[in-house]
Amino acid sequence: MQHKTNYFGKAIYLGVLLMFGCSSSGAMGCGSSGGGPTVDSQALGVYQIDSYRGSRDGCDQPTDIEPTPSFLVLYSFLPIDDPDDPVLAGVFCDDVDNCRRAASEAPEPTIGYSFTAGSDQTGWRGWAIQSGGAANDQCRADVQVHTLTSPGPQKINIDTQTFVTVFDPTFDGSTATCSNAAAIDALDDNLPCAEIIILDATFAASL
Repeated sequence: MQHKTNYFGKAIYLGVLLMFGCSSSGAMGCGSSGGGPTVDSQALGVYQIDSYRGSRDGCDQPTDIEPTPSFLVLYSFLPIDDPDDPVLAGVFCDDVDNCRRAASEAPEPTIGYSFTAGSDQTGWRGWAIQSGGAANDQCRADVQVHTLTSPGPQKINIDTQTFVTVFDPTFDGSTATCSNAAAIDALDDNLPCAEIIILDATFAASL
């Protein structure tokens, strides 16, 4: 059967898993995003990156990645497709001032993290489509699974693992579509981890 296929576009960063709490002792920095509607999170702030490691050949032996990003800022933004529902985002930046500037401009990140589900109490979570396409009437996508936790006071760890998924497209007449949701649904506990990036950072400044 001849049909057209809608391929995946550029990498779409959908979210990350965040598991931590914020107390009066300031264990996570407990920042504030300023005026306007903001996501309900105490994680907002600037973090200095302590280490950045990874591997493109499985996930067992990550090594240092050069150059290591300097800072990561967690801030609140309003998505273009849902401007009434603020989202927690994270992007890399060069120093505290640039991080604060990025947060004040509140861009929707195209390279970075969008934390789209959860809370500080239950954990933020999400996924990203790194790349994808279709062949032999099946879809293929590299799905990143982000996990961000707090291993200690004012510390965060982001673990990004990539899994290769294969799944059936949906059809509208002669057009086959490979959807991001289907790629994420195809994740399976038995899939081998293809790539990994591990980031460790320390709270540096509020917004």
